[in-house]
Amino acid sequence: MKRLFGAPVTGYLPALVLALLTAGYLATAYGYSPDSRIMPVLVAWSMLVLLALDLASRTCTRLGQALTHWLNPAAARDEDGPRYPASQQVAAVLWLAGFATALLLIGVLYAVPLYIFASLLLRGRRSPLFSLVAAGGVTLIVWLLFALVLRLQLYPGLLFGGG
Repeated sequence: MKRLFGAPVTGYLPALVLALLTAGYLATAYGYSPDSRIMPVLVAWSMLVLLALDLASRTCTRLGQALTHWLNPAAARDEDGPRYPASQQVAAVLWLAGFATALLLIGVLYAVPLYIFASLLLRGRRSPLFSLVAAGGVTLIVWLLFALVLRLQLYPGLLFGGG
């Protein structure tokens, strides 16, 4: 198997495919009106930066290993296979799918605190008080940033008029 910077070339493919899709999304977003493109452009550029970090962290170089330890210290670098059982991996994906569904149905201002509270309480095993304070704090920051500073209307969800 071909290797690039000490890692199999196939290990780079997911990030490269996402980078191509994101570049297409970014090019499309620049065709929107100035007000409409604010969020898509911000998201796309953020995604490209994260993908560049991901690609660099996949290399078997000093930089790649440093990035992995800095950004994801729990990453398994051994050849023994996945660190977590498939059932836990599926549960993690379903958890995110539930959040995406909540965003679609009930909107940002309800889905974000619900997800953070439930994640910290159920998956992070934090106290109800800590989970509530963290969820409230993050929701306040999201509202302040997007509604007040950027003056963007947060998506209300299909159930609350976002259709």
